[in-house]
Formats: sequence, structure tokens, C-alpha cells
Amino acid sequence: MRYKILTPAALLPCAALALTLYSTGASAQTDAASFACSTTKPHHEIVLAGTISRQDFESYVELPFAVPTGVKRIGVEFDYDRGERTTIDLGLLDPHGFRGWSGGNKRRFFVSANAATPSYNTGAIDAGTWKLLLGVPNVREGISAGYTATITLNCGGAPEPPPQKDSDADWYVGDLHAHSGHSDGSCNNSAGESVACPAFVSAQIAAQRGLDFIALTEHNAVSGHAALSELRAFFPSTLFLTGREVTTFFGHANAFGTTEFIDFRLQSSSGYGIHELQNQVDDLGALLSINHPGSPSGEDCMGCGWVLEDTDYSRIGAIEIVNTGFVDMPRGRAHIAFWHDKLNEGFRITGIAGSDNHDPSRPSRQPSAIGNPRTWIYADELTEGALIAGIRRGNVYVDASGGAVTLTDFSVAGAAMGGEFSLASTDGPLEVSLGWRSDEILSVSWLVNGENLESSRITDETTDELADGSTGYSAVLSLPTDSSLWIRMNLIDERGNTKLVGNPVYFIP
Repeated sequence: MRYKILTPAALLPCAALALTLYSTGASAQTDAASFACSTTKPHHEIVLAGTISRQDFESYVELPFAVPTGVKRIGVEFDYDRGERTTIDLGLLDPHGFRGWSGGNKRRFFVSANAATPSYNTGAIDAGTWKLLLGVPNVREGISAGYTATITLNCGGAPEPPPQKDSDADWYVGDLHAHSGHSDGSCNNSAGESVACPAFVSAQIAAQRGLDFIALTEHNAVSGHAALSELRAFFPSTLFLTGREVTTFFGHANAFGTTEFIDFRLQSSSGYGIHELQNQVDDLGALLSINHPGSPSGEDCMGCGWVLEDTDYSRIGAIEIVNTGFVDMPRGRAHIAFWHDKLNEGFRITGIAGSDNHDPSRPSRQPSAIGNPRTWIYADELTEGALIAGIRRGNVYVDASGGAVTLTDFSVAGAAMGGEFSLASTDGPLEVSLGWRSDEILSVSWLVNGENLESSRITDETTDELADGSTGYSAVLSLPTDSSLWIRMNLIDERGNTKLVGNPVYFIP
């Protein structure tokens, strides 16, 4: 289908721009105007192709396209023939007016309600006529330059993908809970005054400490997502997970994998409760992780503990079992006890950690410093989707030392953390093996259904220093009962402090 686009005389005195519109997606023949958001059509592409000539010199051209109700994100990729020093600048108009201008410095950008490429404004994606705005500062006499704009309408509000880097299936480490000045994070400015801390400072510290990923999870606010594109470009080796800390009167939970607003106003009188909140999170394709569940509630820590008894734990993806690094203090033990209770009820919920940092200047080995504690996730690659999938699978462990210990090997009868093992497949004890790196001497503690496995049930236990400097461990374990549901391990230092917390291997009949 061909369209003739004529711009107002004030903008384009003598130019008429030929434009070819292609609509791609489920059917290449579908007209863009007929596209409607649905579960079967979550996204749609429109290709605008045309030419400019000397007639368009020093003028502005508007290229309209239709956006239906329900679109959450608009992505644009633009390219043109740059021969003979032809130059085309780029901007965007929404139905209400100016939405952004990147000139000639960006070939691709996106806009959404709570995040956008720098140069473009966040805001509602209203239905109606939108326009790409082309500025033509230079095109020579006799030159006809082609251009192509690919516009992607996304109904799911998927976040902008991070900068690409080579990454394979591996262990990746990061901090899943931190705050900047977009909520209650603070740091000292150049005058020594405490101010709302820019997200850049937390990002810089995370990169300096070698973290593969960090989630800046602000209390209910989504304003910080607007800065993610800049942070991703400046720190290409660090993945910035989208998310926020959904902060209610009855508990806190991180929602990972969405920039959309999540309603935190749980009120029984309004009919909006935890089930409705979980429905919204599920609809967004995000993962909900309960934060510091064993914390007190009430005036001591308003809303900190998780007291929502009607939570559907089959839809909880993770529990923050180590918060701020205090594993062996009463509150830390309460977080893990809460997790153990859910595991014993049959829910396979992954244990993770978060520093809950509110001041990025904290020294690295100080509890609640960025990266202390930290979470290790085995993922197919270093992308947001792969990390979230890795959390769901449960091949995850928590380093509560702030970077002083890493796991190099784990096997319970051949199963990895998050995996399962059939008790019917063996008539005898379980062979286990571990490996780790640490400057300290560590011992292994095994837990079955949350109870320490008696030493009499651990035989052939050996610990050796390997040639590469790591520690190797093996043992044979006898389970206490046929009703054992799961087994996991901790690494403990000589003072009795927990340095590493593993996730379970689950038993099946």
C-alpha cells in the first residue's frame, strides 16, 4: 500500500515525500490500522520506507503511524543512505505533541510509560496517530537517498534489552536488592551533605566490585527505570535488572522483569488484596520474590515482615533468605525459617539474597554494602530473561561473605541445586560432592527438611585441597526417614558463622 505524505507548507515549502508503508507480523498483508493488541498478537511491526531529495533540504517531514489501544512500548529502528553527506535527524511526536528528539545520534530508540531511551520522554502510550519527525539538514542537488524506519508496537511492555555481550551458560553473581535516590537511598555529595543518591553511583560501585548484575528495586517507584538505558550503555559489563520493591503495609516483595507500575495499595475494603497483586505480576510476566519475611512488623518496622496469610505460594518465585548479610542473627534465622516452612509445605521456592543497600559508599565487606550479601545464579546467558529463568529453576546459592567464598562444584547423587532425585532409584545412601574457594577453613553442614543431619549419618567424609587451590569435599549421606522432602547445605567458618547458603535438591518418590 502506498501513501503520499504532504507536510504543512510552513514546514516543507516545496517538498512532497513518497512513502511506502509495509505492515509485518502474523500476516505481512495486515494493514497497520487493523492491528489490535491480544494474547495471540502481542507485538506488531510497521515498516516505513521512502526517499528524500534536494526538495527536502532544511525541512521537517512528519511520518504518521497508527497506535491502537493497549500498546505499552514503541520501538523505532531507523537507517538511511548516508552517501554524499546526506544527513537525516530523528524525533518523535505523540498525539499530544513533542515526545523527543535525538537528531543524528541514535539509530534506534524506544519509549514506554516508565522507561525510554535518553533523548525521549517517558509517558503514557496513548492510542492515536503518532509521527516520526525527520529533519533534513543536508541533501545535495541531484541526490535521492532512501531510508527505512521499522516501528515495533509491543503490547507487553517488554523492557529495552541490555547491551549485547558474549555470554554463555555459566554462574553469574549480583545483588538483587538495592536502593537509590529514586526511593530512600542516600549518599554524601561533593560538599559532604547527605542527598538522594543518583542511581549512577550505585551502578558504578556494582561495576567496580565485579558484579555481573544488580537490581535497583525502589519502594513502589518506577521513575528509576528511565535511567536504565544510560546505565546500560555506560556499564556494558553489568546487567541492570528491571524491578521494584512492592512495599505494602503487610510485607515487601521485589517484582523482577517489568518496568510497569504495580499497585501496592492492598486494602480489604477495596477488594484489592495479595491475590489481585499476584495476578498483576503474573500478567506482566514478572517474578515475585518476598523480601526479609522474618522481619518484625508494626511500629518497629512498619510493613517489613510478611503477614499476608492468603498468599498463593505456588506463584512466589523466590524468597529473600539473606537480607543485609546477617545470617546468624535472630532476624536472619527467622528469614530462613520462614523459607524452610514453605519448602516443608511442598512449595519449591528459590532462596536468594539482597544487600538492601541504601548507601553505596558502604565498604564492600560491611553488611548491607552493595554485593554483600550476593546471589549466584546459573543461567543460560547474562540477560534478564535468562537470570529470571535461572532463579525459577533454583540452581542458585547465596554468598553471605561479601565475595570471600564461591562454589566450584555441587552434586547430590548427580543432581544440581533446584534439581530432583528419585528415592526409588537408590536403595542406599547418597553420594555427595562439593567444591569451593575461600581464604578461610570452612566445614559443611547438611540440612534435611530444615533439620541438621546428624553426624552419624555422614560417612566417608573427606576434604582435600586441590591443585588449583580450591577445596574438594565428598561424603556419603544416609537420610533419616523415607519422608524426606529436600536436602541442602551451608558452608560454615571456624567461628560458626554461615558463609554460604545453598538451595535444595528435592526428593521425589
